[in-house]
Amino acid sequence: MSVPATPSVSTSASTLFQVSTDSERTHLLKHPVDDAQPQISGPTAANAEVDVDEDETEGEEVDVYEPGKASFSQTLLNTLGDLIGTGLLACPVAIAYAGWVLGPLFLCLICGVTLYTLKILIRIIGKDRRMRNFADVARYGLGARAEKWITALFVGDCCIWLIALVVLFSDSLEAVWPIFSANQWKIIGLAVIIPLNFIPLRFLSYTSALGVISTWTLVAILIFTGIATPSYPGSIRDPAPTDLWPTHGPVKLGISFGLLISGFGGHFLVPNLIRDMKHPEQADRVCEVAYGICMVVYAVVSVFGYVMFGRDVSDEISRDLAKTSAYSPTLAHIAVWMVALNPLTKLPLGLRPLSDVLYTWFGLQPTVFVPTKHYHPVPSYTEPSPQLTTSSSSSSVTTLEATHDEHHPISVAEKKHDRRERIKMILRPVISIVLLGFFVLGALSFPSFETIMGVMGGGLAVISCVLIPIAAGAGVWGWRWYDILIFALASVVAIVGVLCAFLNDRGIASGV
Repeated sequence: MSVPATPSVSTSASTLFQVSTDSERTHLLKHPVDDAQPQISGPTAANAEVDVDEDETEGEEVDVYEPGKASFSQTLLNTLGDLIGTGLLACPVAIAYAGWVLGPLFLCLICGVTLYTLKILIRIIGKDRRMRNFADVARYGLGARAEKWITALFVGDCCIWLIALVVLFSDSLEAVWPIFSANQWKIIGLAVIIPLNFIPLRFLSYTSALGVISTWTLVAILIFTGIATPSYPGSIRDPAPTDLWPTHGPVKLGISFGLLISGFGGHFLVPNLIRDMKHPEQADRVCEVAYGICMVVYAVVSVFGYVMFGRDVSDEISRDLAKTSAYSPTLAHIAVWMVALNPLTKLPLGLRPLSDVLYTWFGLQPTVFVPTKHYHPVPSYTEPSPQLTTSSSSSSVTTLEATHDEHHPISVAEKKHDRRERIKMILRPVISIVLLGFFVLGALSFPSFETIMGVMGGGLAVISCVLIPIAAGAGVWGWRWYDILIFALASVVAIVGVLCAFLNDRGIASGV
């Protein structure tokens, strides 16, 4: 008695991608799979499948969502590394431009509004964990039609911030170690930054920790120098002349808001950090803690820097420390070294979301191959001999010659996919290196750190950190009166801030 054969198909893990729970990988299918495809069976099944385009019939490339691995503390360090940095150094001069009344008021308003808009982004991300970057979040709220404009603004914001980091790095090292010029330090820094760009985000938390330590070291040295130095400049015991109201003119007042908001302009990185979290539901708490720490640090540096150097404070407080005959010149030089190290920890973080957007533009995101149907090979039966038709004949009744031939359409499509993935693996680092070179060229061309921060804060940071999140949230939940008010005021601030930044640049160029 013959036993009916049951064909079995063995599929490798690289060709079959299974989803068992929501906590595991989730498909991001670019094209819906047609469940009503005609089933091909019988002896001509294999030949029929060969004649059909295997890329459409046998499988497709899909993006995948992999739950992150970063802990609460790692994400907090990366968020602090994103927030506390370049904007911190310009806080004292921003307070000097705005005066004691308007300066702290601007700082508190900016902190509160940007935290509110950041929470809007977090709520949108909570609706779809597959979002990769800031552009994905904006597209979810505003639609695909606005995506290209938002992405262009996002890319511009990232580029200017990264150029500012390169300028800060070179200026600081020129002040503390003048064996090379600032332009030469920019080129040298490129060789240091490139390897850091290929480290996973969760491991970049260690470089972010170094950046946070360097920031706290700068704050501690600033406070100690202010207390220990007996006389002006650089002393809080003998304060420098300061102003209650703005006295530097309307252009400087206009640029002060941009200088302050540039320190809170890290919204474009947050979606990447949340995607990398092991427990993304803790994102709200991470941002609240990070903003609380950030506000304290910014307030301390603003007050001490303005009191110590007064109206003569520069756009980089670290340079003031280095050039002052302070109580301890060694400590002042250490502070500048800390500032010089900080951009090296932030550049890989800042480059990650920008690279991610470009990878999406050029179709370079990693994908997996998922077959849309399973191949059921045609069994080749061997009739049992009459002598073996016994109860023990079940082991030799049926033989399935179901080998997975390398010319099978699924294998061919998978090989094509693997070949494309290898090309993508080469192109992704090439794009990152080219971007870094572009930022160095931009840093060689921009005139001053103050102008860069003014343009970034006064225009692009307001757009990316206030206008786009509010508009995206309104697209999901509708407009509320306070959203309309914040949106209108922020629009005016963005226009005025950019105009003042360029007018300030013309004043610097003409020596005014």
